[in-house]
Amino acid sequence: MQRRKVIFSGILIALSGIILWMFTTHDAFLYKQSIAEVINVKNEEPVETEDPYQNKDETTQQILTLKVLNGKNKGKIVTAQNEFSKSGAYDQKYHEGQQVFLNIHHHKKKLTANISHYKRDTYLIMLVWLVTVLLYVFMHVKGLRTLLSVIMNFIIFLIFVEIDVSYDFTNFFWLFATSAIIFTGLSLVLVIGWNKQCLVSFLSIVFGTTVALILGILILYLTGNQGIHYEALDFATQEPQQLFLSATVIGLLGAVMDAATDIVSTLFEMKRKQPEISAKQLYKSGQEVGHAIMGPLINVLLMIFFAETFAIAVLYFRTGNTYAYTFEWAMALGVAQALISGIGITLVIPSASFLCSRFLGRRNKKCPQS
Repeated sequence: MQRRKVIFSGILIALSGIILWMFTTHDAFLYKQSIAEVINVKNEEPVETEDPYQNKDETTQQILTLKVLNGKNKGKIVTAQNEFSKSGAYDQKYHEGQQVFLNIHHHKKKLTANISHYKRDTYLIMLVWLVTVLLYVFMHVKGLRTLLSVIMNFIIFLIFVEIDVSYDFTNFFWLFATSAIIFTGLSLVLVIGWNKQCLVSFLSIVFGTTVALILGILILYLTGNQGIHYEALDFATQEPQQLFLSATVIGLLGAVMDAATDIVSTLFEMKRKQPEISAKQLYKSGQEVGHAIMGPLINVLLMIFFAETFAIAVLYFRTGNTYAYTFEWAMALGVAQALISGIGITLVIPSASFLCSRFLGRRNKKCPQS
């Protein structure tokens, strides 16, 4: 019976993925903007370019033949031009079979078109499907609750962004700091439940995040922000420093939450299995758990930083910039954020261990059920 259930679940999961793939590759009718499929590509000879700073690149013109998939022009064939560079920083090379958004114009009873951007919904939805499947397979209902917390946090984040855009706050850092506290509380309640474990986790996360952020800001202030170019932030339309700090507090929160929940959940489980364990033993165990996870977590932060800066760093190197210039303008902000997050991880280890030892440390006190 169990084997049949597993096979049936696997078939349902596979069918859901196939159905989603088929639907998203044929969902052009859902969009108001014109969508077309690339049916033929002609690449011209590449041309070398050089800017006033002696940065060299190579650009290639494409002539694309496209078939419109929706709207009043459905089924019509149009041509469009595209230019892509060898560095590939702000442009894209197109291939046959890809779908793109078009801006179609009528000129002297002839259709002309230019590409707006690439249609990515299929890949995004399939990634969401894969994450959902993995959470369900390995964590069951708890995994779905985790996914629900992610969705709700994303919605809350969009609400706070909309508030910032609508009211154009001068000091908007506090707006996103507030959103970070809401993220923390909501995630813990949904994943852990409303109990003492949730409370201890929340207090340790808030403490570690707050103190690490204060120390980071203090260090930046005392050093005069040397080597930190806030103006290097992409598309910064508000105060660059506040944008940097807002992004830092959200990233810091994620790192601290990871460490805190690992320590707190481990100590609560130890208390359930060993009710006689003392506060001193709990604190020592929390420290040992923290030291064990600190190295991997900091390495994860570095990997995330490398992933975020990889493309722009390669572009800087390909266009002849020095290591020092590339680091200062493309990587320094990310390094600063990673260091502040590392401080948060270091601080949350003793704070989470101490709070757990105070809440659970009495020998005759049983661990509260989650």
